Amino acid sequence: MEDGAMRRAKSRVNEFVLIYMGYMTFLAARKSYGFWLPSVLTTLQVSRGEAGVLGSSFEFVYGGCALLNGVLIDMASPKLLLVGGLLLSSCVCIGISMSSSLPVMVALWAFHGLVQSVGWPSVTNVFLAWFPDPATRGAWYSLLSTCQNAGAATVPLVLSFAMNYYGWKAALYVPAVSCVMMAMVLLLCLHGSPAAAQTYHGGARGLSREPSSNAVRRPPSVSLLINTVLFNKSLWLMGVNYFCISMVRTCLSDWSAVFLPESKGLSLPAAASALFFMETGGFVGSLAAGWISDRLFAGRRGPVVCICSSMIAPGLLGLRLVKAPLLIQACYFYIGFCAFPVHVLLGLFSREVVPPSVGSSAGGFVKCIAQAGGAFAGLPLGALQQRAGWDGVLCVLAGMGILSGCCALPLWGVVAGENKIMARNGSVADFANMQPRQHAD
Repeated sequence: MEDGAMRRAKSRVNEFVLIYMGYMTFLAARKSYGFWLPSVLTTLQVSRGEAGVLGSSFEFVYGGCALLNGVLIDMASPKLLLVGGLLLSSCVCIGISMSSSLPVMVALWAFHGLVQSVGWPSVTNVFLAWFPDPATRGAWYSLLSTCQNAGAATVPLVLSFAMNYYGWKAALYVPAVSCVMMAMVLLLCLHGSPAAAQTYHGGARGLSREPSSNAVRRPPSVSLLINTVLFNKSLWLMGVNYFCISMVRTCLSDWSAVFLPESKGLSLPAAASALFFMETGGFVGSLAAGWISDRLFAGRRGPVVCICSSMIAPGLLGLRLVKAPLLIQACYFYIGFCAFPVHVLLGLFSREVVPPSVGSSAGGFVKCIAQAGGAFAGLPLGALQQRAGWDGVLCVLAGMGILSGCCALPLWGVVAGENKIMARNGSVADFANMQPRQHAD
């Protein structure tokens, strides 16, 4: 008979695989935008600036909800949030495929920002429940974060192949079907926490897999939020840094299917291949980021964030000059390798410079600013491209890379606490025992 420790280890791996694949599917619905956008430009005969409203609306709603939905994510079941989010993402994709009105598409894609904003926090809550000890979960968290790279790398290849045979609406149908299928898998197979798994395996047949937790996290006071989050210089520096990095990443992800064929003469499959290399570089960089910050900088995130941010500008300027497909792919790999470690580390870094009771609020605050950067990659950069061309866009993005490095430089010496974080049924209250060793105001 399988003992309890072996069963828990097996369940933990199963849960990890499920949330990894679940968020990859979430991302497929989100990353399809860059592939159906060119056809929207042609079909609806709208300008790039007008079409850019689609991307901007998504980013603004996503960012606002990332700041405000912490209470919902704390109270609701992460399993049900993931299942419901996948089903709603599928509905959005189908709705856009049936629409011929830009305002309707904008409304649907903005609503999609709300749906997507619960995805990663819910995945993180499940992860924290199964990996409560930070001394052993660092490598697992780095591996989990690569689901974003793996998903974003797979999506261009799959969608470009499907679009060659079934037209541009395949970029919406494929994610829609995938989301429904994954939602059913999570509904049937995901537990959500060790307590839920224990109830399922040890209780009578038909029992709910969701844990019943009566513990309620007390919300922080308004004065504490103002003093430690809104007036925290470190968080503002992280936010501006993340704004710039998000602007670069979102622009390349959303506009490469238009930029590379127009400016570099690449086919759509070749453009998808370049995005694949960017995500592959991000995959490698994400895995390396945590290890480097722990081993080479004694747990300090600032040096890695600063170095990686500063290295982005040369890649963007190089992309402006090169023409050969192989060199373009190399530039995309390099940019992904530099940009994604910043994305991975700032989510944790923002929680390490504030008191534990406002950790989630700090993370949401920085993420909200980052989404504003992503929003600027829509309408503003679309309008800039019409006036200054793609060379002008790349120069602006290179400037954003330089600014991000300057913002990260004052964070070089900030060191986080090392207290063990205890999990509580997949809630963000896992951060309740974290104490910062040094608080940078």
